Amino acid sequence: MSVTKEEAYQHALCMDLTTDKLRCAFVHTSTKKITSSLQFDLHDFSREGIQDFLKEDYFSFDYSTISVSAGSRRNTLMPFDLFNHSKAEDIFALNYPKPFDGVDYNRIPELGIVNIYEFPVWMKSLFVIRFPRIKLLHRSTVLLKAVFDQPTFSGKVHLLIEKEQFYMIIVHKSKLLYFNRFDIKAFSDLAYHLHFVLEQKELDTRDFDFRLYGVNEDWEHLKEFTSLCPGKVKLDKAPESSSDLILAKQLLCV
Repeated sequence: MSVTKEEAYQHALCMDLTTDKLRCAFVHTSTKKITSSLQFDLHDFSREGIQDFLKEDYFSFDYSTISVSAGSRRNTLMPFDLFNHSKAEDIFALNYPKPFDGVDYNRIPELGIVNIYEFPVWMKSLFVIRFPRIKLLHRSTVLLKAVFDQPTFSGKVHLLIEKEQFYMIIVHKSKLLYFNRFDIKAFSDLAYHLHFVLEQKELDTRDFDFRLYGVNEDWEHLKEFTSLCPGKVKLDKAPESSSDLILAKQLLCV
């Protein structure tokens, strides 16, 4: 259930679009807590397949801010100094083959980096036409800001786990050591990529804590994951810090 029209000004409307679903959260701007949330399963990942969901009355309310995290699965990170002397598309071309669709970027000052990514034109037009004052965010930008909104001095491995992919971020001594996204078909794929990266980085799992997002305590593979990692595994009960992290932490970007 959404918030009422009278309550909308106290809330931010935060949306997250992936290939299989559109999720929405109504986040109270003072408490930073999610008042309510909705999910629409997508059978057609296209402008036409999404726009009908956005016709509901509550999407027309006057919210304090409106944002959406979306974009393609392709992004790359670049230090400020190097980015200042290059074009975003030229840098993107070093990592991904053409054609490109809507290359854009976000500066992340707290890390001294620029996130360069694709935000397809059809997605931009869909949301900007429906919400003229919307803030468009790449999902990886929100995730990076969410991770560095927490204490980052001690070693931590942050994992945003979804149905067909997961993001992996490693931080230590307040520095970003690693960031990547992986396609997965089964839990064994996640386990393989996790241990491969830690081995290549020569990191001992016993020296790191593991933070899980995108899932909750009912995740079917939680026991398996905990047995794989000798370090401390943390899965917060609050949705704003676990299953709905990407939605709630959009407030850091608007």
